[in-house]
Amino acid sequence: MTPAEGTLGEPQGHILSEPPGQEVHEVHGVHEVHGVPGVEVDAVAEVDEVDEPQAAAVGDPGLAAERDRLARALRETRLQLAMTQSRLSALEQSATMELGRTLVRAARRPWSRGVQLPADLVRLWRERGGLTGPGAATLALASAQLGDLAGSGERFLSALTAPGLGAPGRESAGWMPPGLVITGVLTAQACATLAPDAAVHPLLPHDADVVLESTGADLVCIEAAAMLAGSAWAYAGDPAATDRGRRLGRLIAAARALGKPVIFIRNIPAHLAPGLDWVAASCDAVSGEGFGVQLARFNPVGLDASRPSAPVYAGQRDPREPAALRALLDALTSGDPGRGLVRVTGQVPWRRRPTLYREHALFVTASPDRAREQLACGARVIMIGDGSPVPGAVAADGGSWDAAALREVAGTLRGRAPLAMTEILPVLREIFTAHATPARLAALGLLAGLGDHVISGRRIAVLARAGDAGAASALAAGLARQRFLPAELVVVAGAPEAASAEIAARAVTAALGDLADRGVSVQAVPLVTGEAVAGEAVAGEAVSGKAAGWLRRAAGAARSPWVAPWHAAGEQHESYLLDLVCARECTQADATGYDTTGYDATGHDGAGYAFTRALDPGLARREYFTSGDPGPGLRLVSVSEPAKEDQR
Repeated sequence: MTPAEGTLGEPQGHILSEPPGQEVHEVHGVHEVHGVPGVEVDAVAEVDEVDEPQAAAVGDPGLAAERDRLARALRETRLQLAMTQSRLSALEQSATMELGRTLVRAARRPWSRGVQLPADLVRLWRERGGLTGPGAATLALASAQLGDLAGSGERFLSALTAPGLGAPGRESAGWMPPGLVITGVLTAQACATLAPDAAVHPLLPHDADVVLESTGADLVCIEAAAMLAGSAWAYAGDPAATDRGRRLGRLIAAARALGKPVIFIRNIPAHLAPGLDWVAASCDAVSGEGFGVQLARFNPVGLDASRPSAPVYAGQRDPREPAALRALLDALTSGDPGRGLVRVTGQVPWRRRPTLYREHALFVTASPDRAREQLACGARVIMIGDGSPVPGAVAADGGSWDAAALREVAGTLRGRAPLAMTEILPVLREIFTAHATPARLAALGLLAGLGDHVISGRRIAVLARAGDAGAASALAAGLARQRFLPAELVVVAGAPEAASAEIAARAVTAALGDLADRGVSVQAVPLVTGEAVAGEAVAGEAVSGKAAGWLRRAAGAARSPWVAPWHAAGEQHESYLLDLVCARECTQADATGYDTTGYDATGHDGAGYAFTRALDPGLARREYFTSGDPGPGLRLVSVSEPAKEDQR
């Protein structure tokens, strides 16, 4: 069975997981695979966690330590059982066992089976050499794991572990999910890419077992690029580096025994890191894509309006590039100087790539991932090669370029002014929706059974007011038009009396049923209008400083880390929430809001996002509205209001 044909074992103990037996959705670009061959999924993945501690145990360190010790003992026992079953299954498929079965069948039925005995022996001779493929890897991993567990003694681990999505205390009403926790075999570049959206704990060969259990991770990622030369896990798939391969196998087996989903990220060509098929077969799922574009690094913030428009090829030429691509690049990068001549920068460190992309206005590339990064930095991109088309990039009309046509296009684009924010914004929205790092992590989390809204930066709660079912229906229609749906909707239903407020809250909840069916968590909060604080802001007025009374009440009831006030006055365009969240991801601000002074369509590139000292927040941290005084030192970003033709 190929790695794309199996099923994903259901992880245990995640707060955002669906109940057991749910259907695991399939995500584009990610394929489900079988687990370790020969091992029942239940025997490895279904490691029951110890029940949540009672109120008495929470305050008793001794009981908590004893609970953790028993949990570790149970996990190790289950792991030994699973590995023993794996060895037994592998031995049953060995050549010796198969030969014995063949001879026994021939002895029992000599007239029918005896005639076929020579053919069976020839078949066994052709298949000699022992187990190959995933079966051999499974047997080796089982033997190594059992050897390591034998006589290893007790391991000292801290009783306090970093909580992830399955943190204790999640049953309480005021508990807020802290965000996704990721660990695994990762490069420094991958850690920098994931850090703005998740807590990242890279594992090293010498301490992978202990760190894996102590971090409380929700997802274990094995990155193929982390096994290239120069990294701690270099040559882990090479038979010459058996110690690192063995430690990697132990890591995968331990993660599966702890009930943590393991995903193999094959983000480099197979010829650069061969021998990793056994890793793909041992993991729960395989993703053929990387971690996407991190908008916190690649963004159009602070662009120079006069940056040069000469075409640039960022990076080093690949010696293994196809012959047609090599001939095309040779024609573009050499010869007589002209308007279409492309300059090759050579090797660029990954930390400097965002700065390089923001310094130039035109790039030529053959990599779709590089093209999206350059587009996110506000540059024009010419795509060459046989890669998949990238929205926003300039591609050949007939599917392939010739040198003369490419030089002509590069010369034409070189004579144009750098892109303005009105031209960058549609491409930035596309990248934000489908190719940004949070979108890729959400797809992996959905595949691993972690549920929706696992990325805290995109967990938005919309705060609104609705006094009756009619106002709630108008609110639902406005939010349904949005390209970015919030994770939560908190509606304040006000009335002069408490009983009337309760009735209004129930009517509002019923009117918002369509949004609830689309995955939005709807909560109606009754409010007696006389309880509102004096000086309550009305729709359209500034709410900075002391938040309005209804906003503070709604923000206190929200569980999402980010909240967005929704005012009934005026109809919001369909990218209203998307642009606010995208601006927050690009700038890593504490609050973002639209600049109501107007939008300058002729402004330079950096005019889209601007840091400011005062702001009417359209999106802010939850604490901004729950506290009476947000305090100084906040990063406030103003977003230019798009023109009518740019709102779609």
